[in-house]
Amino acid sequence: MEPLSFLLYSLFLLIFTQALLHIKDWLFKKRVQLPPGPTGLPIIGSLLTLGDRPHESITKLAETYGPLMTVRLGFNVTVVASSAEMAREILQKNDQAFLGRPIPDAATAQTNYDLSVVWLPGNEKWRNLRKIYKSQIFATHRLDALQGSRHQAVDGMVRRVVEASEAGEAISIGTLVFGTTLNSLSNTIFSVDIFDPKSNAIQELKELIWSIMELGGKPNLSDFFPLLKSFDLQGIRRSTKVPYDRLHGLIDNMIDQRLELRASGSPRCDDLLDVLLDLSKEQGHEEFNRLNIKVFLTDFFIGGTDTTSATIEWAMTELLRNPDIMAKAKQELAETIGIGESIQEKDIPRLPYLQAKAVALVAIPVVVAKAE
Repeated sequence: MEPLSFLLYSLFLLIFTQALLHIKDWLFKKRVQLPPGPTGLPIIGSLLTLGDRPHESITKLAETYGPLMTVRLGFNVTVVASSAEMAREILQKNDQAFLGRPIPDAATAQTNYDLSVVWLPGNEKWRNLRKIYKSQIFATHRLDALQGSRHQAVDGMVRRVVEASEAGEAISIGTLVFGTTLNSLSNTIFSVDIFDPKSNAIQELKELIWSIMELGGKPNLSDFFPLLKSFDLQGIRRSTKVPYDRLHGLIDNMIDQRLELRASGSPRCDDLLDVLLDLSKEQGHEEFNRLNIKVFLTDFFIGGTDTTSATIEWAMTELLRNPDIMAKAKQELAETIGIGESIQEKDIPRLPYLQAKAVALVAIPVVVAKAE
């Protein structure tokens, strides 16, 4: 038998075997009452229905099956909430029941991914880390102390938009916001400017984060057919490991440089890295050590850039598609803030229309939970 034929035969046999096991579980285990949803095809479920624009496909399915529905993706049975009301039921009223989440195979490429507060189950370890982050890192006084850095980054972004407008140039909002957010985070964590042409390490950091997000967003057979995980047929886990390892290496270098500065008695930067190193010293290495710091900073960079840039890009797209709403939002800004004036964080509560419409435009909550 030729190698390719043998490989295809083995793959078919694996999928067929898992299908039989799946059917056995479905027949003999206690049936869970699930919301209605599309039947889908044998083995692959509704994977083809989702296509390459899953958010639009789910919206169409919700019109038929309602805001809470069951969608089978390969051998994964998922429950999808596609309305603000259902998202509130899951994330606010029943949040304790939904603390855990399936871990994408690409995420396991990160060394020590099991230390990440993103992927940890809702156990004691997760609660301790969350308590540390909430009280020491995301405390109001620490966030307030960094307002100047955030305002400076936003002002730079606005200047870039004005320059592009005056020059008649097109501009990518997503790319611009991503760079601005990464700039703000790098200043917050390392006191280094992402747009500093002398900072090769930070420029590389931007490329690595893009690579991790791109690979992590690709459809992966290993996620839909768990029996195939060990084979990594598409090579996504192997490919994702490269930028993860390099990102960890850059963060390690930053930590080493900071430890050398602290040991030499140099003035403190009083940035997030100093806070984390102080915490490690106070909590003890068993409770919060260098590995925790490295994984946390990795999560911080990836989560802090992608979600912000995607949300703003969605909001701007929807405003452009709704010129009446855009006009009213601009009018509120002109009357409340003034034409040509910069918006400060303290001004946000004074802009109720802008807040309400921004939430309404980007609130397309699709909460996917793996059903037992």
